[in-house]
Amino acid sequence: MRYRQTETQATLDQSSEVRDVDVALAQAELEDALVGVEQAKAELELAYVRAPRAGQILRINTRPGESITSQGILELGQTQNMFVIAEVYETDINRVRLGQEATITTHAIPDTLQGTVDEIGLQIGTQEVFSTNPASDVDARVVEVKIRLAPEDSQKVSAMTNLRVETVIKTSG
Repeated sequence: MRYRQTETQATLDQSSEVRDVDVALAQAELEDALVGVEQAKAELELAYVRAPRAGQILRINTRPGESITSQGILELGQTQNMFVIAEVYETDINRVRLGQEATITTHAIPDTLQGTVDEIGLQIGTQEVFSTNPASDVDARVVEVKIRLAPEDSQKVSAMTNLRVETVIKTSG
């Protein structure tokens, strides 16, 4: 029995003794785990999609798990600053100036909207919006003119991007 006690005590002493090799191994495993945590944090950061600027999401084109197509992930608009794109006939563009007032109407809302000519295009192209009048010239050449809506009018139509409107630019004093 005495022999057995001595043997048990020796085993206990051996197992309670911390070896430098064991400490070094545990330290290496800890450092490896910490590197894994940092790598996982970096991969998670890359998984987030951030918009380049603030705005309203107009349409989601890609859902989680889907491949991103040429349409991108979503369509984003700055609806607090709405613009009207007017197509001005090339024969009339010489009367349009920056800062001129414009009146915009649409059947979608009863109010008349107000805006200001903000940008005049530099290219003449074919019109994109066609009249319902069968006598209208479908091959007309036009210049795009951007009209910035007044802030209160931007709010009225912020949920109506790509709305078809009628525009009158006040070209005389």
